[in-house]
Amino acid sequence: MKRPLILHLKVAVLCTLAAVALALPLLWLPQLPAWPAWRPPLINPRVEAVLAVLAAAWTAWCVVDIQRRGLKLLILAATLWLLGSGIWLSCLYGYPILSIAPLTAAGLAGVGAFAFSFTSLGSRRARWHSLVGGRVAPDLLHEHIDERPLEEDPQAANVAVLEVLWPAVDSSADAWREVETAAARAAEHFQSVGGYVERCDAEGARFVFGLWGQGVVLPELVDATWKWVGQAGGCAALTRGECLAGVARMPGDTRWTLSGTPLRRAARMAASARGYAAKLLLEDAAAGELGGAWSTRRMAWWDFEGEAILLREVTGPARSDDPARVEALRRWERAWDDFWAGDWPSAGNAFAALAREQDDAAARVFALRSEQARRQDAGS
Repeated sequence: MKRPLILHLKVAVLCTLAAVALALPLLWLPQLPAWPAWRPPLINPRVEAVLAVLAAAWTAWCVVDIQRRGLKLLILAATLWLLGSGIWLSCLYGYPILSIAPLTAAGLAGVGAFAFSFTSLGSRRARWHSLVGGRVAPDLLHEHIDERPLEEDPQAANVAVLEVLWPAVDSSADAWREVETAAARAAEHFQSVGGYVERCDAEGARFVFGLWGQGVVLPELVDATWKWVGQAGGCAALTRGECLAGVARMPGDTRWTLSGTPLRRAARMAASARGYAAKLLLEDAAAGELGGAWSTRRMAWWDFEGEAILLREVTGPARSDDPARVEALRRWERAWDDFWAGDWPSAGNAFAALAREQDDAAARVFALRSEQARRQDAGS
């Protein structure tokens, strides 16, 4: 498949050549006996020929490259009007130029380019922009416009889904503006690493990675998410799986979208991350793809649609040279085992100590839950 820039250039050149070939013979109209005597004489055919070529090339390229058809027509009409007005003014100032050849060349080139916009190749760029639009980075959008057309039928895609929740805010107007700012910054941040904005609202946003044949490098996504959560706050969840992606024609809206279990799983995982005061949650299987680049700790056994999943929290880049951090992870693992084994006093004391010493919000949550479970056991 030819790149649209090259394809559009070739179409514009062809439209220009065809229009000029049809229009240049009109330069000899004044020499015909039937030509009205009040028309200005043909002073310099070369100037008029050059003007016809330039007008045709300009019109063809603009009409081919502009995406919206209404704007194409507007540009075509404006070009013809300005060209005709300019020729008329030149005649008033004593430089008579025959307008029929340049205007005919520009009109024919514009009509040919406009007709091209109704073909599948000519409408590809406009279709990508209408269905995908600002949901991906401009560079990525142009790259995939160049590579392939937008598929009509749903396609299976192995993707990574990232659910981001904004920090909790009040209901004031200032807080609303903060959410708007956070949403814009998050879109720019995750689009820069290949993300597609599948959803964005006042609660959070969902980004999908790996569409259109892109590869998913999980450590890079974790790095981008870790930076975002560290700077903007809130929490996030990252999962992988197979989705269906394609054009959805819903009432009042037609756009590229996705459906599948990973989207639901990411939304519920993000809610769990907020409940556990975790910054970034992912599944145990996904954590295995990180290798030794990132440290994780077990957070919860989780049932999702009948499947038992071990959730892990990313605690930061792996640093084996930090004895205090390594020891804190070991203490967490022992306390976590005690918690899920039902040893509430031991788990509560260990988590409470971690919460005090490390200012660990997740440890504080587990300490409270251990205390609640101990009281319930004592009351029963």
